[in-house]
Amino acid sequence: MSKKQQQIADYLLADPQAFINSSSHELEARIGVSAATIIRFAQCLDYSGMDEMRVYVAQQIAHNEHSVELVVDAADTGASLEQKVLQLYRDATESLKETLETTAVDHAIALLQQAKRIYILGVGTSGLVAYDLYHRLNRYGKPTVYETDAHMNLEFVSQSTPDDVVLAISYSGLTKEVVLGAQSAQSRHTPVISLTSDGKSPLAQATDVALMIPQTEHLVRLAALASRAHTQIVCDILFAGVVKVALPKMQQTSIATNQLVSKLKIQ
Repeated sequence: MSKKQQQIADYLLADPQAFINSSSHELEARIGVSAATIIRFAQCLDYSGMDEMRVYVAQQIAHNEHSVELVVDAADTGASLEQKVLQLYRDATESLKETLETTAVDHAIALLQQAKRIYILGVGTSGLVAYDLYHRLNRYGKPTVYETDAHMNLEFVSQSTPDDVVLAISYSGLTKEVVLGAQSAQSRHTPVISLTSDGKSPLAQATDVALMIPQTEHLVRLAALASRAHTQIVCDILFAGVVKVALPKMQQTSIATNQLVSKLKIQ
């Protein structure tokens, strides 16, 4: 930047609210440069003019006001923890847009819709998400197989056929129980959908369709919660994609299940 442009930038960084609330001529007096120089400053940053730049600066101010440091502290109150976790979920939703490819999601949904049976692989935190998805798919009438015991789950996956689909979930892509299951399924020409953060991991290499989530757990914050949130969101998208094609039939299955379970409740 030129010396005068640097003056404008310094003022903007020091008091962005005053910058967007002032006209070019008001800024001229405060910064000590001409209004034309201020307008050229906005244009050199690829804005069409000051009006467009003010809009983007205002959006950034609003974002910063709502941002919180996602570190759990002993002094946190219920209110501060609520703010931090809500911010984490907002950030997780936005950051997922950067890694999750629409074409891969469409391909995965198409495979799941056509599958005779869905096998799910996942242990630890991924296993909790897998277990939830397993129950929801079965409840809506889509035959799905998942077992919390990793050894038994591998036994089940070894029965997969080309008419089935395997959904393998591992944030790192290194979980041996998941990678072995995916590799075994591929050897029988069973399509494998992976949900992972590392496109070069062993799991990604044993995959037909890779659904990528952001890499967050190298950050020392609430990162483990973020990876779980990313995984849960993607599974929710897949679930919605599966049930949408046969919703009337699946709704009847769900109603029947509710009616049966309700008989166990105290009247």
